[in-house]
Amino acid sequence: MSITTWMIVLLGLLPAIIGVSIVLYLIKKLNLKGKFHLNKITTITYFSLLIACGVIYEIIPKEPTVDKLSNEQLVQLQTENNSFQKSLLKLEENKLNQKFLKEEWSHEINGNTLSLEYKGNEIYSTRVFVEWMETTDQIIEGKVYRSNLNVYGLNLDQKVPLHRVEWTGNQLVIHEPSVQELSFDRFSNRLYSFNQVLYDEEIRMVRGQTYIHLKVPKHIEIVDPLGLQMY
Repeated sequence: MSITTWMIVLLGLLPAIIGVSIVLYLIKKLNLKGKFHLNKITTITYFSLLIACGVIYEIIPKEPTVDKLSNEQLVQLQTENNSFQKSLLKLEENKLNQKFLKEEWSHEINGNTLSLEYKGNEIYSTRVFVEWMETTDQIIEGKVYRSNLNVYGLNLDQKVPLHRVEWTGNQLVIHEPSVQELSFDRFSNRLYSFNQVLYDEEIRMVRGQTYIHLKVPKHIEIVDPLGLQMY
């Protein structure tokens, strides 16, 4: 465990340690025998179990808490997504939000044809933007971005895997991630009526998309039967 985790463990056990110390002090001070001696053993055992349980609880791996965003924050995320797509459409790379950048690579092809393929059901979850380059080489440069992905106010960027990009010769194949089943426990100190819960649970989604920005030499022809490109 990290130093921070150990500090949390020690702070959490501090009340129990103080309690045990007080009990032991009183027992020693009173110096009673007989029946109280049995109570002494029971008390020490009880507090020892409390300490052990606290240590075990802190050691057990736990899923991180996911904070739920407000409506205003969701609107801000959607605004960021819209702004990002507009900048990418205009190929204004200097205006792109770099927090969306997930990976970048380059690939050399043979011949003058580049094919785009998609493996999966949600074809339009991925869009390809092509920037034509004045060069005679065969190098294709690519960057993969994904915009904000949020459902019910929960940030799923780290929960949902990225699309996988694979080169097969002159063919760029985009693989859709496998279906993910996510579950969350909801905790709140607010009181809800049944109607309020239904209203609050209306689906509020910031639908993130995967974008692939390709820099392609002008002499190379792109074959795109599925219409993955955006213009």
